[in-house]
Amino acid sequence: MERRKITVEELLRCYAAGERNFTEIEIVQVTPFMQIDWYFQGVDLSGASFRDGDLHRIALWMQGINLSGADLSGLDLAYVHLENANLSGANLSDTCLWRASLHRANLSGANLSGADLQEAHFFKANLSGCNLSGAKILETWFNCANLTSTDFRKTQKLLRVSFAKANLTKANFFGADICEIERAIFADAYFKDTILPDGTTLSSDA
Repeated sequence: MERRKITVEELLRCYAAGERNFTEIEIVQVTPFMQIDWYFQGVDLSGASFRDGDLHRIALWMQGINLSGADLSGLDLAYVHLENANLSGANLSDTCLWRASLHRANLSGANLSGADLQEAHFFKANLSGCNLSGAKILETWFNCANLTSTDFRKTQKLLRVSFAKANLTKANFFGADICEIERAIFADAYFKDTILPDGTTLSSDA
């Protein structure tokens, strides 16, 4: 089945008119590249479904975008800039966020199960209550991030990851590879009832 092709301008008009289902669409470029970049900085596309779509034309510069509650599952968002974006409650399962920048992004309650987070940066991001089970986490930065009640169970990789100054209150690492966990950086991380790979709990004041 051929993808539905749509321009950026058409997408924004359809969204403003109340349409939310953009599943398997393909963004086509009809305006200058830099102008397309600006279109998706800070716009509101909350609750929209882009599942299995092709957003390569616009998926680079998306700082400050509101995608709360959106379905972004199965997308290729490698290298995307989502600084200060609102992705709370979004579905990012099986999404590629390789080398993505999500500094100060709000991902609270988001589903990132099975996502490719290799070399992604989540500096000061809010990932509280996130589902990261089965995600690929290799050389990923969670420095100063809020990881309260985040689910890291059965992550595919958890190697050379930085949790420096992160809040890991009630984070769940049960079933993660303990050898790979030991290679992670936890400098000044805060632990409170954090569940370790073997099921035991850890608190900073213990």
